[in-house]
Amino acid sequence: MAELLLCEDFIDFHLIGVNSSFDTSTQFIFHLNSTFETHFQRIKDLDIWLDDHMYYFETYAWLDDANKIDYHIIKNTPNQSESKKNEVDLSNLFKESIILVPNYKDCNYVVKISGWEDDIQNLVLPFEEKDFIKQIKKIDIDLISIAEQLVF
Repeated sequence: MAELLLCEDFIDFHLIGVNSSFDTSTQFIFHLNSTFETHFQRIKDLDIWLDDHMYYFETYAWLDDANKIDYHIIKNTPNQSESKKNEVDLSNLFKESIILVPNYKDCNYVVKISGWEDDIQNLVLPFEEKDFIKQIKKIDIDLISIAEQLVF
């Protein structure tokens, strides 16, 4: 008999929210890498199809070889979107109001953490709240409804 695979079977990561004083991701990553011993690098945008639009979220990655933990920092708001409709869409004239992870609507970045098997509350992050990191929020992945969109 075939086994049914559910989307939640593929959610083997944790998400945390980071609120930074830097809304520009390049500034945030530069300060993160220069202040802490991290080596985040820009990778391909995370593309999400939602309401007849393709949204592009800036993404940075770093593999912490010492602890075997994979970190992805994703901007919580898209850079741009493309509509597949043939009609004129005036919403593209205004700043995007889409939030990737609504649970972290007060955070401008989401950190996807893979390779940590324990509870997220027990993880010692490679960065901490500082002058440019105002807040770090940890929410149980089971309480985040859109987590399946972040399976990559």
